[in-house]
Amino acid sequence: MKTCNTCLINENYPEITFDNSGKCSICSNYKTFRPLGEELLVKRLNKSKNKKLPYDVLVPLSGGKDSTFVLYLAVKVYKLRVLTMTYDNGFLSNIALDNIKKAVEICNVEHVFCKPNPDILKRIYRTMLLYSGDMCGACDIGTKANIFKIAADYKTPIILSGTSPLEQDSFVPDSIQDLKRFKYILNRYSDLSKKEINDFLIYPNLNNFSLSFFKFIGKFGREVKPLFYINDFEDKEIGNIIKHELCWKDDNREYSKHLDCVAEPFTNYIRNKIYGYERRLCQFSNMIRKGEISRDYAENLFEADSINSLPSNWKTIMDNLHIDYNDLDKILSNKPLKFEKNISKSNRVFEILVKMKRRLRN
Repeated sequence: MKTCNTCLINENYPEITFDNSGKCSICSNYKTFRPLGEELLVKRLNKSKNKKLPYDVLVPLSGGKDSTFVLYLAVKVYKLRVLTMTYDNGFLSNIALDNIKKAVEICNVEHVFCKPNPDILKRIYRTMLLYSGDMCGACDIGTKANIFKIAADYKTPIILSGTSPLEQDSFVPDSIQDLKRFKYILNRYSDLSKKEINDFLIYPNLNNFSLSFFKFIGKFGREVKPLFYINDFEDKEIGNIIKHELCWKDDNREYSKHLDCVAEPFTNYIRNKIYGYERRLCQFSNMIRKGEISRDYAENLFEADSINSLPSNWKTIMDNLHIDYNDLDKILSNKPLKFEKNISKSNRVFEILVKMKRRLRN
């Protein structure tokens, strides 16, 4: 299998090409990350402040590294009035729960815990895994819906997201967060009622156009990603700051990512089997391009993850979702882009317009 001689990306990555020297097209086109600027971030945050409203920002808190760091920035650095919330996806780790508790107490902020119906959540996950090979999209959909709901209920104008530049290029080509695709799979393959599906979605008819409009008129909080504005902190530096300031703990894995979800190693194993690459491969590759770690060191870290083997807790995850060995074979037989014809046409148009806007801007 052809692999980039600069990063770890292989030939399975969508639309990847290699030049004569063996460098992949992502590395060839890579531009050094330039933050949007802290001054711009502060300006946006100050603009959102309204003494008539109880909070300046909402910080979704998973207990992982990036969201905890964003909470630290919001409270300790920018002195904002912060509301935090956590979505219980059914697989929150004990480490994450402990990190959330400590961070909320130290920062002295109000925290809202959103817990969907566990039976419905398991049935959704099981169906999405069996027929599409992915359940992370369902988790993302549920998380975002609850974030918008809390922001709307508490009239919070800004949502501070923990999305990191390191996560760029780490996603699959399938539109796993498209609501039309999501509803199509559940309506066809599950016994969930329309009401159960709609209750989970909260906003079942939302698309990218209506979401953008609701943000514009203030019905939903506008998403701001602080890690794209500020001077580029290295992954280890972020970890050291929140360990010192918020008593944050990791899972003793170097460069921990997604330690908040105990199912992540299992879903990453499935992703690797179906697509031939997965999150950590992409994140390590981004760290190589940024100069944080060497290619040889990244390769050793990746091999230590043993991504080609089922993780140690695989049986627990499968039992939780009532999945057996035959089901696992069915999950791994899913093909990429299986349901792309079932995604929202309006979302397709929206993405095209966004890409055109970016090209004109550049």
